[in-house]
Amino acid sequence: MKLTSFFLLLICTIYYSVYVEPTSIRTKHLIFSDNRLNSNTTIKLIQISDTHFNNKKDIERFKKVIKNINQMKPDFILFTGDLVSDIRKFSYKNEVIRLLKELNPKIGKLAIYGNHDHGGYFTEQYEELLTESNFILLKNEEKTYYVQKQKVSFIGLDDYMLGNKQYNDILDRIQKNSYTVVLAHEPDIADLTKTYPINLQLSGHSHGGQIYLPLYKSFIMPPYAKKYNRGVYTLSSKYNSHLVVSNGIGTTKLPIRLFTPPEIVSIEITGQNKK
Repeated sequence: MKLTSFFLLLICTIYYSVYVEPTSIRTKHLIFSDNRLNSNTTIKLIQISDTHFNNKKDIERFKKVIKNINQMKPDFILFTGDLVSDIRKFSYKNEVIRLLKELNPKIGKLAIYGNHDHGGYFTEQYEELLTESNFILLKNEEKTYYVQKQKVSFIGLDDYMLGNKQYNDILDRIQKNSYTVVLAHEPDIADLTKTYPINLQLSGHSHGGQIYLPLYKSFIMPPYAKKYNRGVYTLSSKYNSHLVVSNGIGTTKLPIRLFTPPEIVSIEITGQNKK
């Protein structure tokens, strides 16, 4: 009887992790505040990451993601890398461009490279694809905006594994009078960025482990996502800085998720009364 129950539970778990959870895209809502912004300021960000487009089902599933994001009316949409799983098998370029063009924030769409975006000689194609989709691709670059008369800067770091990881030049030029968001695909880069006056780092790469058991943490953890691999971390009390690691949208290696649902991350940044 016990053996039968075990196999029944195993079959249900496998079914859930293959067919249910990977399609159950959720929205995680986060709020951060900082006294560099006026108390009546609210800036809305949406982070998406690790779409890992691989087949037609992934494309169809992403249509629901777009609808959900546009309904939230964000100021900015931020993509933190790994658009496609395997460029050699990718035959949906035009469909992806059409979908990404439908993302419609109030102010801007920005993106960075992930390791898969550099792999398989995809570097230039990735840049062309995002440019055609009206994204600004940041490669160790900064883009500054004024939102409700408040200065907000986005620094996009190239992928640590396969890109140009000479980050110090751009990080040394951080504008201390600006709310600064760093986009970095691999989350463990936070051990470097937290020594600078940043406010927020957004990362992906880990997929939250894809398989997660609370007592044993995550089983599948890629390089440079060993220390910071899921959820929200406080990086520095001195700079009031935080790290958000997204579970991402897609999967890699194995098409399964267990207790790490795919997610859209919605972030509100609010101001504080200046002391």
